[in-house]
Amino acid sequence: MIKNILSKLANAEIKIKIPIFGIGCGVLGLSLKETTVKLGEYSSRLLRALEYRGYDSTGGVFQDEKGNVTLLKDVGAPSTLVKTLGIEKQKGKLFCGQVRWATFGAVDKVNAQPHKVHCRRDIYGAHNGNITNTRELKDFLSKDGHTVLSDNDGEMLVHAIEHYFDIELNKLPKLDQVKKEKRLQSMRIAIRSAAKKAVGSYAAVIVDPMTETSWAIKSGSSLYFGVGVIDDNPFSLTSSDLTSVLRFTKDLVNLREGEFVEYTSGKYQVYAQKDLVFRHVEREDEVYKSGEKIEKKVIRSKLRAEDTELLPPYKYFMEQEIHAEVESTGKLIKLFNGGSNTGRRMLELLKKEGLIKNITKISEKILKQTKFSFQQKLYDEFINSEDSEKLMVKIEDKYSPIYNELVKENFVEKYFFSNEKNLFIELAGEEFDKKRLLFSKALDSINEVEDVNEFDKKVETFMSLLKDTLKKKGVVYSIACGTSYHATKIGAHFFNEIAGFEIIPILPGDFRGEYSHSIRNGDLIVGVSQSGETKDLIDIYNDIIDSQLEVTRAVLVNNVNSTLGQEKSDVAIPIFCGPEIAVPATKSFINQITIFFYLAIKTAEMKLQTMKEENCCEEEINRIEANLERNKENLNKIPALLEETIKSTDDLVGELAKKIYLEPSLHILATKISGVAMEGALKIRETVLNHAEGREASEFKHGPNTILGKNTVFGMKNLRSLYNNIVSVIDEVAEESIERGIDPKEIGKIIRELLNYTYTQIMPFNLSSKGTKLFKDMIAKSMDFECMFRNYPLIYVTGPDDRDVNLTISQINTHKIRGANTYVIAEQNEKLFQNCSQDPFDGKKYYHWMYIPLPKTDDNIMVCFSSSMVLQQLALKMSVRKMEYLDKMKIQDHGVHPDVPKNVSKSITVD
Repeated sequence: MIKNILSKLANAEIKIKIPIFGIGCGVLGLSLKETTVKLGEYSSRLLRALEYRGYDSTGGVFQDEKGNVTLLKDVGAPSTLVKTLGIEKQKGKLFCGQVRWATFGAVDKVNAQPHKVHCRRDIYGAHNGNITNTRELKDFLSKDGHTVLSDNDGEMLVHAIEHYFDIELNKLPKLDQVKKEKRLQSMRIAIRSAAKKAVGSYAAVIVDPMTETSWAIKSGSSLYFGVGVIDDNPFSLTSSDLTSVLRFTKDLVNLREGEFVEYTSGKYQVYAQKDLVFRHVEREDEVYKSGEKIEKKVIRSKLRAEDTELLPPYKYFMEQEIHAEVESTGKLIKLFNGGSNTGRRMLELLKKEGLIKNITKISEKILKQTKFSFQQKLYDEFINSEDSEKLMVKIEDKYSPIYNELVKENFVEKYFFSNEKNLFIELAGEEFDKKRLLFSKALDSINEVEDVNEFDKKVETFMSLLKDTLKKKGVVYSIACGTSYHATKIGAHFFNEIAGFEIIPILPGDFRGEYSHSIRNGDLIVGVSQSGETKDLIDIYNDIIDSQLEVTRAVLVNNVNSTLGQEKSDVAIPIFCGPEIAVPATKSFINQITIFFYLAIKTAEMKLQTMKEENCCEEEINRIEANLERNKENLNKIPALLEETIKSTDDLVGELAKKIYLEPSLHILATKISGVAMEGALKIRETVLNHAEGREASEFKHGPNTILGKNTVFGMKNLRSLYNNIVSVIDEVAEESIERGIDPKEIGKIIRELLNYTYTQIMPFNLSSKGTKLFKDMIAKSMDFECMFRNYPLIYVTGPDDRDVNLTISQINTHKIRGANTYVIAEQNEKLFQNCSQDPFDGKKYYHWMYIPLPKTDDNIMVCFSSSMVLQQLALKMSVRKMEYLDKMKIQDHGVHPDVPKNVSKSITVD
């Protein structure tokens, strides 16, 4: 079955057009054991994978087994330059690459990275990040005799490391300066010395061509390191982007801020770049001196390389990831409920048959192996052993109903393409038979229990922190940026509605301005970040750590091995959305609010327990319990609700996208759930590049409503109206000129002067008497600017609560009469529908409305999920329509694309 699936994938023609836009920079380092003609191919794949992080320039350094070094770089994006620069054709064994989003230094070839320096010692390297004392470093280096070619902060870092590398080598006898271990020791010191000199946050790759050794430095920006084998050639790989590493290997070594890894193709060692203290809630703190070795084991990522690929029938990653929300929330729900149904049934049968110990031992033996090839060997050895035959006789007989259920539900195909496919299913290989599937499922059920226990432990830790904050009468702040900030606003709504508990959602900058000097011992910070590398949020955590106050820190994060996940937080709760390739966050947002829903329920349970212990009013306890049970039931319905929302609203969302994709500006007004409106507006701004603003609906009348009626926000439709008017004026001037016997050569001049007068109100004196007469007669008729004014689009989102519906109705009618088009996203409500669709002026037909009915839940919280799904779909469909329109108009580099819109990045790692 799997072979058939892979065959379909291999034969499918998957195309994705990616424009040259991005932000944040990306750095790469690849070290192979043997020289290969495929190095250019590998490097091109890696550079293109990082295209979303930088479009200003692309570059790479290639080194072969003879020590020959080739530097190729220029202005432009990887998708173009890997071909035009000849990167695809390079051979060798070492590669250092970079894609740039410019901060320091102009967008030109000189400022492009990587940088090859040889003032005193030959090294090369590149960086990702922002070094703020670049000018001071350039002065320092230039005065010391270095030839600095650019204004780029990456060159300053590479030169600074070269500077200190030279100092350390000069301390050695000449013969020792070429000895490998002596050079490595000198470079380790140089990296640490340069770190003291450079101010800012960065990740970097530095290579010593003489020893063929590379160093990957994580100093405030995202960086990932993996090891593996490709085409029988062992390699080590580092990248700013996790998904690019996953395309080559799932065997990872976690790097934390302040660490650097020294590596060749078959060997690595992690070191402390500075004095480090990693604090832990439930175990002893880790303390390392600068330069000290840090032992790190290879771990196997549970994320799948397949999730980084665009699969049929989808044309865009954003589309694929929106549809994946059904599955990714389902994975969370399974964790909340203690595991999958088939997993729990399998576990019960294993216990009943006395097989649990044997299966657990096999699972532990496989998981102890750090390399996938060793894990595969153990799996295959056991599946073909006599012990396996005896064990499987019992399993096949007892578990046939489970197997039949899995086959009936197309489990293998669905599981293979799911983001929850784990190691044991992967070890079963492409040839699934009954024996291998059931054996993998048995191992899987053991592993699933561990996942559930680990997740529950993190939630328990979070609840303990929350309870402690309550006891100390502390404040809970939820801090995040962008999409994650909108999730915190919805999370605050959930905590308020479900648990009657206050959380203050706030942006990092606002936190610094409004609360940074007000935090006290006992407060709790809850950060939210998809990547775990969000610079603004890391800075807040660093400030809190430096304050030495007893403020606990939690984070909801997709990548638990990130800076925020493994270094800055007392507990990191994973959101388990899998890799998210499209720059606009979709499934991560939905998983974030799903986690908030669950934590709000857990908080309500905690408060209820306290009420019972304190013998509070029984009637109030019963009311809270009933509300809690309803929310628990609704939590389990989220995946099905999302699926039904996609299916039932798709056509209407497409119609709405068709109506508004060329509107230059719009507002999304949400009653009480402003986080939904803000996130919907952000998705439209990101992917459609139209102005869009989301806010709490009642706030629109406090100033923003001035945009209704006549305004000077003009888009393509407004220009088309003006164009039609100009054409009619030209036609009339031409006809009148012929009738009045005006020289045909003067017609063009009359038209130009009419157009000029429209804007300047200055009379011309360069026309004939007949031309002047016609000009004056046409003044009153020319350029009717009234044709450019259009109704302004307003999208309303509301829950089913009567008060919210009535407030929305009031707003609809208030804004209609002032020149607004009305589009409503809500559960079916006849009164709301009538007010949406009726004309505000008697006797006139009202065309400017649409009502998108959401699946019925009668619940304000559930509407946050269904309406967010609709707004994500709307942004996607608007983006595709506008992209196709602008392409058809032959407008170059417009930047409209649902996956990689211009100027935005998945994780902003610069200030």
